Amino acid sequence: MKLLIDIGNSNAKLGIWKYGKLSNVHVVETQSILKIFTKYKNQPINEIFLTSVISVKNNKKILNHIKRKFNSKIYNMTSSEELLGVKNKYKQPSKLGNDRWCAIVGLYKLYKKPILIVNCGTAISIDVVSIEGIYLGGYILGGFDGYKMSFLKAHNLKKIKLNNTASIKKFKPSKSTKEAIIEGYALMITSAIEKSYKDFSESQTKKPLLIIGGGYGKIISKRLSIKNKYESNMVLKSLGLISDYQD
Repeated sequence: MKLLIDIGNSNAKLGIWKYGKLSNVHVVETQSILKIFTKYKNQPINEIFLTSVISVKNNKKILNHIKRKFNSKIYNMTSSEELLGVKNKYKQPSKLGNDRWCAIVGLYKLYKKPILIVNCGTAISIDVVSIEGIYLGGYILGGFDGYKMSFLKAHNLKKIKLNNTASIKKFKPSKSTKEAIIEGYALMITSAIEKSYKDFSESQTKKPLLIIGGGYGKIISKRLSIKNKYESNMVLKSLGLISDYQD
């Protein structure tokens, strides 16, 4: 049994990986992550696979806490030039987000086909992996929370939320400021994804798989005109898949 930990800027996810399946998933604000480990302390955990994008100082604090709580081997997964045969073509491979790298490696090993990975979190990342298992690079866009902040001075929209009340697959201009801002963001993100997918597809000999994850991923997934696969726990699942190859 393995404990998987994905530490993001805003939230952290933890889950159990056993016999190739993910279970017992908990989501907590990253600043409160130390409190959640008690939920797993009585589990027969042999190994812990962790990936994090927070500061070295805070990450070290969490790792030390884990070492005190569990008598398990710990794998701190960070971005590298190559892992499990997947090659990282970032100019500085170590600068690629650790969570992005884990998703790239884990999902490619699972599907073994060209993939375009979209993670809709605090920021939105779009990453492409060729059929040969080469990470070609990607794009980073602003997340919804940052986007809505740009309108606070122009309009009092502090409680605005991205929702799935309407589809933008058809041309449908909004008739209120609030709706226009929400739909404008969804249009911007889905257009970026679909343009990226189209361009990537033209460079590949096999049709790529489009995978969507992250906090806003389910909403964006439903709005796309391209067939896609939504992964609610993309990074955790990828950590689990990587852990199976490590055995």
